[in-house]
Amino acid sequence: MDLESGKPVFIEELVQNPTQHVNKTVRITGILHAYDPAFDHAEIVDGVNLLIVDTQLLGVHKYHVGQTYQLIGVISDVHNDQMAPPINLFKEAQYSLDIVLKARVVWEVDGLDMTIYKKTVYAMRQALKC
Repeated sequence: MDLESGKPVFIEELVQNPTQHVNKTVRITGILHAYDPAFDHAEIVDGVNLLIVDTQLLGVHKYHVGQTYQLIGVISDVHNDQMAPPINLFKEAQYSLDIVLKARVVWEVDGLDMTIYKKTVYAMRQALKC
C-alpha cells in the first residue's frame, strides 16, 4: 500500500461538505480541544469548527490540550466504523458526526500563524489551478 501525501484541507471545509473528502488523504491543522486515550479519540478545532480524530494508528504520543497540531490521515465514513461519542463539544461548535480523520502522522506546530498559513494554502490552490 502506497501512502499518499496529505492535501491541505481546513476543518471548516470538512464540516461544510463532510462526504467530499471521504477515503482521501488530507492534512489538517487545528488546536487540540479534547483527548480521550481510552478510546484513542481526539477533537481538533479551528475557530468554531471541530473535527473528531481517531488516534489509534499514532501509537503512544504525549498530547497537550490547547496546543496546535497538524495531522495527516484518511477521512473515513463514521457509518462504516464504530466510534466513541464526542468528548467535550462546546455549544458554538460546528461539526459533522458523519466523518472522522484516521490520523497516521501528527506533529506539534505551536507558533504557526494560522492566518498566514491559510493565505498560503489558498494562494497555492490558485497557482495550481493555472
